[in-house]
Amino acid sequence: MLVREELTRYSRNILLSEVGRQGQENLKQAKVAVVGTGGLGSPVLLYLAAVGVGNLTIIDSDTVDLTNLQRQVLFRNASVGKAKAEEARKTLLQLNPHLNLTVQNTRLQAENAIELLNGMDLVIEGADNFSTKFLVNDACYFLQIPFLTAGILQFSGTLLGVVPHNTACYRCVFHSPPPPGEIPSCAEAGVIGSVAGVLGSLQATEAIRYLLAGKNPQAGEEGAFGSLLQYEAKKLEFRKIALQRNTKCPLCGSHPQITDLTSSTEFCNF
Repeated sequence: MLVREELTRYSRNILLSEVGRQGQENLKQAKVAVVGTGGLGSPVLLYLAAVGVGNLTIIDSDTVDLTNLQRQVLFRNASVGKAKAEEARKTLLQLNPHLNLTVQNTRLQAENAIELLNGMDLVIEGADNFSTKFLVNDACYFLQIPFLTAGILQFSGTLLGVVPHNTACYRCVFHSPPPPGEIPSCAEAGVIGSVAGVLGSLQATEAIRYLLAGKNPQAGEEGAFGSLLQYEAKKLEFRKIALQRNTKCPLCGSHPQITDLTSSTEFCNF
């Protein structure tokens, strides 16, 4: 139930025919987990909090480093050395006190992923390592929770939306994590902070679209679910690739090799 102050706060949302008061109520009731509060998670959390997604779970075990401030807009200089998840909570409540925030100052692992993600309407993944991306993909598949994942490096980024048992999953596209050192990290190769802002904002927008569509990604055929969106900042180019489920996928294919998160970690050697 929206209180008077919320009706004013969200009035620009409610004016939209695609939202209205019922849509805003739906956003308030939604439960979304965000894995990672970095360059991607920062804009995701800020925009979801601002738009009125009422129940947010923040999962991050890291602390703020001075090098983070170039792109991780949730944090300030005074945050350096402090836990990211807790600093994110403070910032988001200053932005919107009507939120129900759950802070998990822990690393997502095979041992806790099911417990931490269970019951969510949507999961948004913005970690800086492939192991977490594959783990979120596999956990969401077993929990049957749609999720959005993105990646950034230098001047480029990608976005993928997955509906388990419906669209192609992350493994359908990338199969398994690359060997260590094959693909450089942002810490090694660099990244323009605003690229993280673009991809994180797209994740937030797709999340809002999904929640407003009654949790039905097919209601918006031009969204990220079932597609891979590539962004190249140097040329200001977007390219969207329609994906098909891979019958040889080790997770969701015709003859799956991954049947639980234990076999998931064995398959990937996380």
